[in-house]
Amino acid sequence: MTASNPPDAATRERFQTLFRAPTGDDRPRVIRAVNVHKTYTTGSQQTHALRGASLEVLRGEYLSIMGPSGSGKSTLFNMIGALQKPSSGKVYIDQVDIAELDHNELAWLRCRKVGYIFQSYNLIQVMTCLENVMLPMAFAGLEPEPARDKAVSILKLVGLGHRMLHKPGELSGGQQQRVAIARALANSPEVVLADEPTANLDQRTGQEMIELLDDLKQRLQVTVISATHDLKMLQKSDRILWIEDGRIVRDARPSDIDFGSAEFH
Repeated sequence: MTASNPPDAATRERFQTLFRAPTGDDRPRVIRAVNVHKTYTTGSQQTHALRGASLEVLRGEYLSIMGPSGSGKSTLFNMIGALQKPSSGKVYIDQVDIAELDHNELAWLRCRKVGYIFQSYNLIQVMTCLENVMLPMAFAGLEPEPARDKAVSILKLVGLGHRMLHKPGELSGGQQQRVAIARALANSPEVVLADEPTANLDQRTGQEMIELLDDLKQRLQVTVISATHDLKMLQKSDRILWIEDGRIVRDARPSDIDFGSAEFH
């Protein structure tokens, strides 16, 4: 689907009918985006990355977002994580309108409400695992002793209690991703954003990360939102969103999807 050929009203209605989001769930909406547009301007050229995207994410939900390169997936991800503000429309994180926040308030929100897991881990190589996990707590103002105790508990939770004094370069890729997950949980966020978290891992280790995220979601009731094309991660999700040409065109449960179709191969 290209910018010159947006979905017509009949197509949108068909998607809404066939792939309606789960209903009847009274959990709070931790993320809400309403008719979000994002336009980038370079000289006289404008690029429309988002064209009226809307979504709601429930507390404790495991949501995956799919979309080809240039679809607006990364921009939507950045909006959900309060890394960018929309050109128009509204994005609410835990009922806070991010457009109303200044630079410092956005930093406060990101530090306390959102945890980030990156494809390439983004750990600080000169710090130990323990220090990497403590760092976001220092930014949040937590005193060193309780921060250390909490970091130890989280590292044990992700299965790295025996490696907490090692540095990232002494760990496998899977172990580094476990540290990244622990760091994302450091300030007890409402939402964890995972950007292709299994892309740099072998199949077995990737499966371990998927199981760990699912376990943490259920145990901590944290919302997990992943940008992924990993079939196993998609199958573990509560819902899957498709974004094309800056619009969310499909919203489905894994049980309603044929993962053997050509779309996934």
